[in-house]
Amino acid sequence: MFICIFPLILSSCKSNGLRSFYCLSEGKCITVWKKGNNSAFIIRGKYDGAKTPSDNYVKLINITNAVDWYASIIFTKDDKLLIDVVDDNTKVNSKSSNGIIELYNNKKTLNDSLYTYFDGKYRRYKKDVEYISLNIKENYVTDKTGKK
Repeated sequence: MFICIFPLILSSCKSNGLRSFYCLSEGKCITVWKKGNNSAFIIRGKYDGAKTPSDNYVKLINITNAVDWYASIIFTKDDKLLIDVVDDNTKVNSKSSNGIIELYNNKKTLNDSLYTYFDGKYRRYKKDVEYISLNIKENYVTDKTGKK
């Protein structure tokens, strides 16, 4: 009887990754789900499903090879997420059949003109842009005011 129960206990202890939820005001939230296979998902809203989502996500691959794994998530006024992955070594796959999640670099020139300005040295987000800066590897997030 003990032998039959052991595999059940072992399989129930298997981790499905680390999930973190990050929110701004007004229910603007994302889920970052770091999986055990060197990948992570950025999902709109608070996602607590047991299975990998089939739509409206960005999958980032290559976490162990990246020194710093940063992303910025912009919450647009038309209720979309723009995801800007900073690390050039990261492979990015996205799926959003209804267009609520987009990759910033797919329309970089347009997005830069809409959401950033040049301060003489760096590109910075405009004051009215709602965003969070995310270090996925360290589970560290700041908002536009620098608050954790």
